[in-house]
Amino acid sequence: MLKKKAARQARYDRSAYLYLLPALVLLAVFLLYPILNTFLTSFKNEYRFLTGEFAGFGLQNYADIFKDATFGRAIINTLFIAFVCIPASMVAALTISLLLNAIERWQGFYMTLFYLPQVTNVIAAGLVFAFMFNSNFGLVNTVLGWVGIDPVAWIKGEGIAASPKLYYEAYARCLFILFVYTVWQGISLKIILFMGGLQNINKQYYLAAKVDGTSSWRIIRKITLPLLSPTTVYVFITSVITAFKAYAQVISLFGSHYGPPGDDSKMMITLVGYMMDAMGDYLTPGSISKASAAAMILVLLVMLVTIVQFKLTKKRVHYN
Repeated sequence: MLKKKAARQARYDRSAYLYLLPALVLLAVFLLYPILNTFLTSFKNEYRFLTGEFAGFGLQNYADIFKDATFGRAIINTLFIAFVCIPASMVAALTISLLLNAIERWQGFYMTLFYLPQVTNVIAAGLVFAFMFNSNFGLVNTVLGWVGIDPVAWIKGEGIAASPKLYYEAYARCLFILFVYTVWQGISLKIILFMGGLQNINKQYYLAAKVDGTSSWRIIRKITLPLLSPTTVYVFITSVITAFKAYAQVISLFGSHYGPPGDDSKMMITLVGYMMDAMGDYLTPGSISKASAAAMILVLLVMLVTIVQFKLTKKRVHYN
């Protein structure tokens, strides 16, 4: 009897692996192999994409990247999106979600309205924002003119190369535009996720707090935020990972030169933009290796940030 059960279990195991085989093959071909190939390519010096020839293995590609000032700007801009824009977007989304959760009438309509940025094409939305902040005829400068404020050269880079002060002023303006767009573009999905988390909190906690005469702010601080922490951690981690892949919004706002017209320093480039630039020059020996090295650095950064986030939030997550 035991032998029959063991034989039957073995058949079930073989069947399970057989059913999993197509998925495992797809993962191996489209996930594991590209990662392994990118890792190996990042160590190939003077790698030629068309012929596959290279001058040997080494760390030269990584050394060249860390010496490149453009890569430093890419790191700073990516971290700005991940740890400035994302927290601001989360605070705005959480505030709106708390207000929406407190009303019943027209709640579905308002949620649909706030979700519209999520279904809007990133490039199209970025072009709209670029027109809004246009120095000559943009909506922002028009509104500033109504209140007596002089027009601001939001996206303008002529002459900034000769003056560090003008350069950093232009850089600050571009960061502000990127900040506004990133917060607007990312707020929609966060509202939906926060609303789902809020509506899953047991209402008995709120009823007990009201019986005790607890203030609204104390209810939010002692009940809502702790019980919403699993959703908050999920939103933060996924949003930061997405922020590390930022590329389309920068292209749509500032074009393929990653900055205002007249700027040749690529002041607004991101890590993915740095990789795309290197890959675009694939006929040059070493360009693909350089892009691969940047990709591996990006992977390590995402892994490091995710591990740190899990460690820091492990003891602060509360479940119903």
